[in-house]
Parts: sequence; structure tokens; C-alpha cells
Amino acid sequence: MKKVIFVSLITVMIISLAMFGFVSCGNNRTGQTQITTTDDKTGGVLRIVTGQNPAVVGYPPEVTTNAHIQYLRCAYESLLFFDEEGRLIPQLAESWEVDAENAVITFKLRTGVKFSDGTDFNAEAVRFNIRLYQERGRTEVANIDSVECPDNYTVVVNLRSWVSSSLELIGFFVYYMSPTAFQANGIEWARANSAGTGPFVVDRFQQGVSVGYVKNDLYREEGRPYLDAIQYTIIAEPATIINAFLANEADMISYANLDQRREVASISNVQIVTNRNGVGAEAMGIIPSSADPGSPFYDARVRRAFRYAIDTDTIVRALGFGMHTRTNQWASPDSLTFNPNVSWYTYNPERARQLLAEAGFANGFNTVFYTGAAMETWATAVSANLEAVGIRAAIEIIDGPRGNDIMANGWEGIYYHFNSVGPDLGLFMGRHLDPDGAFYAAGIQHPEDSLDLLRRIREARDTETKLRLEHEMQTLIYDVYALFGEPLYMNTVHIIKYDYVQDDNFTIYHAAAWTPAIVWLNR
Repeated sequence: MKKVIFVSLITVMIISLAMFGFVSCGNNRTGQTQITTTDDKTGGVLRIVTGQNPAVVGYPPEVTTNAHIQYLRCAYESLLFFDEEGRLIPQLAESWEVDAENAVITFKLRTGVKFSDGTDFNAEAVRFNIRLYQERGRTEVANIDSVECPDNYTVVVNLRSWVSSSLELIGFFVYYMSPTAFQANGIEWARANSAGTGPFVVDRFQQGVSVGYVKNDLYREEGRPYLDAIQYTIIAEPATIINAFLANEADMISYANLDQRREVASISNVQIVTNRNGVGAEAMGIIPSSADPGSPFYDARVRRAFRYAIDTDTIVRALGFGMHTRTNQWASPDSLTFNPNVSWYTYNPERARQLLAEAGFANGFNTVFYTGAAMETWATAVSANLEAVGIRAAIEIIDGPRGNDIMANGWEGIYYHFNSVGPDLGLFMGRHLDPDGAFYAAGIQHPEDSLDLLRRIREARDTETKLRLEHEMQTLIYDVYALFGEPLYMNTVHIIKYDYVQDDNFTIYHAAAWTPAIVWLNR
């Protein structure tokens, strides 16, 4: 065994919430919540405004969107978390052992941890919650054959087969609620309330309007959380969100968009924080179809020509206003799985024309570029580059359902490539590279050597071997086959906050996760 230790619509809302004790109003110039003490970190209400609208905040098996993990982390915890480099570290588990040969993971749990209803967090609670996830059909636990509890603080997870992603899937994506509270109150109660081990407890939930949290007095870390409460206000209109923030009606914006970031870029006491390690983030690129032998893009030389033809650096810098992080592979440049030896395919129209001629397309060819209205400007810029080397791509505007159909069932031509760039290529790239993958798989080739390498990544018995194989995969997919086309940028999650918000770590460890137990307001 290898042991791993490791505006003012929002003003009206806030006034109403203050009447119920969610916000304590002070007399400071900005209207921010006052801290009751000046010699420590304790007190205050953190006010977050966001466009993320959860349907469920208290029943973890039904929280399937990464963006809504931010809500779960207030009231719930997982066995493992991530460090700043994207490595798994203990949370509710104090240690674990991986026996890849026998497809077993053994977790040793923290002792003395209570759910917010006063009941014990223990091995049986872990087994109960995993069963709830399985009943919901969650893929994270689909490979679990059985869960054993040899004592109150040991959990033995028996897998159907060894998959190297299992530790992350089970350790981070499963969150734990009190079996007693769930059995006593039922699923409808659970969807709008909470009974976890996290630092806060759901105190109010009105879908599309707000989510309120108050301190969990039974939290396992003495003296924490520092805050008295967290208040999310949900607003659909991005302009209203930024106006509320600039009016000092909120301390933070989660999931800020490009326009909002530009709005605050020159304000000295405002910070824009970006996910860098790639955990939980998304990238965007441009992918040509390659499944049909009759398509020009079936030939890898044409796909490489496609990459050389696009002046990606200039386009991303101009249309992203310098706020996007470039990448050239399925990874953030700061990720463990980023291979610095993968080619960036520097803009080279002459090389593109040469490759097209070698592939039998000296006069170019006609194709289609499918794009949503929001990305039409990007498509226009890319198409101009392609046309200059003979790839004549007619732009066709499509709606969301058509885009989803393309991702699921294939296409002929060019489309955008949206991909989760979590550092586990066996998990995330597999969703596209597998012949029966859920996204883009029907529109691309599936070379045998890449599938064999994907299998080896999934079966890797140690982190070092897996990382080496993942670097090989980056080279094979992006340099040899150019299979996923041209990566553009990391569509990383950003938060905007006033600089007095300290130690939230939003996006630092995971794009959707943060550390609400240690947030404090330095005013």
C-alpha cells in the first residue's frame, strides 16, 4: 500500500435581511458591516453578490454544478480538499491509504467532529452519504462496489476496478450531511436547509433572490468561523451586479464576467482574483471535426495547418482585453499537468499553406464555423485568419440547443471547444477522448495510441507515473494529432472583492471552492 498523508434592488434586499438579523448596519461611510472588535478577526457579515442561482443549497447529491460548490462549502465539507498546487490534502479525513492493486481506498476520519445538529460525523455517516449519491446516480461514486466501516473512524471503499481518478471523485466531490437530520426531516427539507460539518448553517433560502448562512457553533475548529454570517444576493443582470458592488452594497462578486472585471480594473481598493492552478476551471478553444474520412480535417496535417493559421495571441489579447490566461493544451500553465515542451504553434500562415498543400489542399477548401451570437466577434476574427491561408469558413449562428447537439452528436466543420481543465486528464479529457464520451466524442477521431495512453493514465498506481503519462498525453494530443484544435484561453473563474476581505481563498485551490471558515473582514 502507498500511504498518502497529505441598484438598488439589492439595497431593498439588504434592508429586509437586516430586519431578520442577517446584516448589522453600521455608521461607516461606505455602509459596510461593522466589525465588533478591532483586535482580532472575529465578527461581521460577508456580503456576496452573484449571478449563480442554485435550485438546491442543502442536499449535496443534487448539487451537480461546479459553480454551486461555493454554496456547499459554507455548510458542508468533503473528506479531502486541494492545496494551492492542486494536490489533494486532508479535510474530514485525516489520512488515507491507496491500494491500487486491490482497488481499495481506506480513509481515516477526524475524531470529535459534529454535524450542526449535534450528531457525530463518523464512518457510518460517510457510508450513508455515499449511498445517497449512488441512489441519485452520481458518476463520482459509480465505481464504488461497497463501503465497509470496520470501526467508527475508518472507511474502506472497495472499487469495482482501479481508476486513478477515484481519490478525487470520492474525496472532494462527495459532501456529508447528518443522516439523523435527513431521516427526520426528509428530502424537501434538506434541499433548502443544511445539517453539515461546515462552518455555517443555512438560515434562509429564496431561490433566485438570496441564500443566508449563520455561524455553526459546533464547528470543529475552535474560534472559527470568524464571521457571524454570510449573505448571498442573487441577481441575474450583470450590470446590476456590478452597480451594486460599486455602490458598496456588497463586499464580493463571485463568478465575475469580463465586463465587470474591466469596470473595476483601475480601482485601487478592489482586487480581481483568478484561478490559476486549473482545478475546476474551464478552457475554450476551437475544434475542427475529424471523424469523417471525407473531411479535410480528417488529415492531421490540415489540423496542424489550422493551428498555424490562427493568430491566437493577438486575438485573445484584443478580444479578451488582456484579461484571459493563454494556454496551448488541456491544462493551465500553472497546473501540475502542464507540459512546457508542448508547442505553442506560433502564428505562421506560410507554414499553414505548406501543410495544406502537402495534404492535397493547395487551393484550400470551404467549411462552416458554428458559433453562438456572444462569440460571433471571435469567430469573425478566426475566420479571417483561416481565409488568408485558404480555409474558407462561413459563419453560422446557432442557439444553445444546437450547440449542445453538436457536442453530443458531432458536426462537420468548426465549433468551439469548451473543456473542464481539472488536472486529472484521465477524468476530464476522457469525457471527450473516449469513443463513447459525453462531449465532442462523436465529432473527432479516437487514435488507438491515445486511447491506450488514456487507459494507462486511469490505471496508474502512483502520482509520479500518472503525471508523466499525462505529460505524454498533452504532447500526443496537441503536437502529434492537433486533435482538439487550437486552445484559446483559460475561461478561469474570477472573483472581485474589496481588499478588506481576507483569506477567502476563493478560486485559489479550486475554481468553485473557497475557505469560508477563515474569512475575516480587515476594517
